Amino acid sequence: MPRLTITLIYSALLGLLVGCASTEEQVTQILDESPEMRSSNYKDMAQYPGNVTCGKYLGRDYQGFPVYKDFVVVDTVANLNPLPMDISIYCSEDPAAALDATLNISYFTQKLQIDQILEDFRTLAGALEAYMGDNPSYPWTEQGLLALVRPAKTGNPPFNFPEDGYTKSIPTDPWGRSYNYVCEPFAGIIIPFDLTSLGADGVKGGTGENADIKHDYLPYFDHINNL
Repeated sequence: MPRLTITLIYSALLGLLVGCASTEEQVTQILDESPEMRSSNYKDMAQYPGNVTCGKYLGRDYQGFPVYKDFVVVDTVANLNPLPMDISIYCSEDPAAALDATLNISYFTQKLQIDQILEDFRTLAGALEAYMGDNPSYPWTEQGLLALVRPAKTGNPPFNFPEDGYTKSIPTDPWGRSYNYVCEPFAGIIIPFDLTSLGADGVKGGTGENADIKHDYLPYFDHINNL
C-alpha cells in the first residue's frame, strides 16, 4: 500500500479517536455542571446519531447504596433520569426505526397526519403556557381546551383572561376528533397537562394510524426530523 494512502488512513483514524475523546470530555463537562449531579464517575459512554451520548453515572438507589444509573445527553442537554422510551429512541443507531417500534407506528408512512398533530400540539401548548402565565394553573380537565377560547365558569375560573382569549379556536385531529386533554388538580400543586390524539379509531391504544400520539412525544419527533 502506498505510503501516502497509509498516512491518510492513519490521520483519519487519529482524527476519529480525537473527536470521540473530545466529545466525551464535552459530555463530562455538561454532566459535571448539571445542578442535580453529585458524582463525577461515568462509564459506558457511547455516541449515537443526532449528537447524542448515552452512558451511566454513579448515583444512589432508594436505600442509599451506590448504583450506576443511565444518562442521556442530547446536544448540550443532560437527562439524568431518562425514561425507558428515552433510552430506546435516543440511544439507538437507527433512531427512526426505534421510534416506530416504540410507538407502534410507521412515522414516514403516516407523516402527513402526525405532522398535523404535532403542529396542533405546538399551537395548543403555546396557548396553555400563556394561560398558565396569567393564572395559577392550567385549565382543569372539566374545563377543557375551550377554556383557552373563553373563560371557564366551572372548576377554577381564571384570574386573568385576555379579551381575545388565548386562541381563536380549538383544532381537531386529522380525523375530525377533539384532542384528549387531561389536567387534574391536586392539593394546589401545579400539574402538567396531558394532550393526546387517540388516532384514527378514537380509542386508547392501537398501532399504525390507530396509535395514540401524545404531546410528550414531540421531542422524539423533533429529534428524528433533525437527523
